[in-house]
Amino acid sequence: MVRKINENKIQTILNCLKKHTEGTYVSEISRETGLSKSTVSYLLAKHLSDKTKEIKSGKGGLFKIFILK
Repeated sequence: MVRKINENKIQTILNCLKKHTEGTYVSEISRETGLSKSTVSYLLAKHLSDKTKEIKSGKGGLFKIFILK
């Protein structure tokens, strides 16, 4: 099954990232936007990877922080 791209969800995530100039976690984006964590993760990986930077932190890179490029 191919997912249809929802531009409103993408814009909602971008607006959230603009508020967090220092970067933020998928769980925080999910809380603030009302989108599920899996939806946020999918859209970041598949449709926003060219506009975001992933920073791994914590022991073994356990935590992923996303920031706008």
